[in-house]
Amino acid sequence: MKQYTSNDQTAKLIELGFEKPKSEVRSERGPFSSDARKAYSIGELIEMLPENIAKENEMPSTLNISLMNGEWCVQYADFLGTDFEFCNTELVDALYYMCVKLKEEGVI
Repeated sequence: MKQYTSNDQTAKLIELGFEKPKSEVRSERGPFSSDARKAYSIGELIEMLPENIAKENEMPSTLNISLMNGEWCVQYADFLGTDFEFCNTELVDALYYMCVKLKEEGVI
């Protein structure tokens, strides 16, 4: 399971105005390799997402993260349905797409 965003994903989130990542990823060549890079971790991406979002005059939708049929699904839903949903075999990718979508929609 991937635990960090790719270089392109990291650059996109920074471009959208998110705070720079705190996590550092080292190459697989060893812990003392000098080619470490900054990237967002799964935890950092979860922290970027609000617990609830609400459109004007509507019930709030709650953040849900689940594993269904081998895919991680990140969604905002209420009892009437789903507002936003992204599913991917990699949790970090589903979280990334949700962060981008909410930022582009002006929700966060």
